[in-house]
Amino acid sequence: MIPEISDTCVCFSTANDIWDALKQTYSKESNVAQVYEIRLKAISAKQGNRSITEYVNELKGLWQELDHYRNITTMCPNDVATFKKLIEQDRVYDFLVGINNDFDQARIQILGKEKLPTLNKVMSIYLLKKVGGKYCLNNLSMGQQ
Repeated sequence: MIPEISDTCVCFSTANDIWDALKQTYSKESNVAQVYEIRLKAISAKQGNRSITEYVNELKGLWQELDHYRNITTMCPNDVATFKKLIEQDRVYDFLVGINNDFDQARIQILGKEKLPTLNKVMSIYLLKKVGGKYCLNNLSMGQQ
């Protein structure tokens, strides 16, 4: 056990007490603090000087880690579909929050839609071509004429 962890176990009198405390602290069963930290990183992530691909890869890594810690039990297939849709929407919002201000026009158009596009569709919108010093977005119509 590393010293940082073992120092927190000095006050326990039995091995069982130590294991119970470690399980509560480090187990993925109920790791509220870990989920909080990952969510904080996801909503705080910014594109900055990185490409869209680099930014998206950071978010996807955080989302995979988040999925690892969350243990969701549903009662019926409709619950699963509804829950997946809500997760997808949250991820679109996470992505849009961190995109550079250069993309405000696209963000406004995406958020102005009656139905929020999927994450993959939103990411494809942000594949860019630089034309005459200005950014032109591909697929801005999102398949809707």
